[in-house]
Amino acid sequence: MEHKRFFEEMFAHVDALDARGFSSFFTEGGVFRFGNNEPVAGRGRIEDFIAGFFSAIGGISHQFQNCWTLEDRAFSNGLVTYVRKDGSKLTVPWATISRFEGGKLAEYSAYVDASKLFNP
Repeated sequence: MEHKRFFEEMFAHVDALDARGFSSFFTEGGVFRFGNNEPVAGRGRIEDFIAGFFSAIGGISHQFQNCWTLEDRAFSNGLVTYVRKDGSKLTVPWATISRFEGGKLAEYSAYVDASKLFNP
């Protein structure tokens, strides 16, 4: 499986603020952890969680830098730019750890310090 291409396609949905499209990259029982939030399990709950996050921001864009694969796991990193509702921006590094089942995400942890996003 070409994980870099998978993530580029997934981030296209994220950058379009497409919660349903993002959640479609998960297995039915997939688990998503964003930053220091509690993990969210299940495709529907993941869609609801990320839709809530998307509604709190003005936009988002990812700059993909690297992707490494080890069997059913992938590790990636890059920069993300968040656009706040007031139009101001915050760019921070991110890193992910993923585990795949059947070509979809069974576990996806996104590590990013977005603490200044709502508290500039």
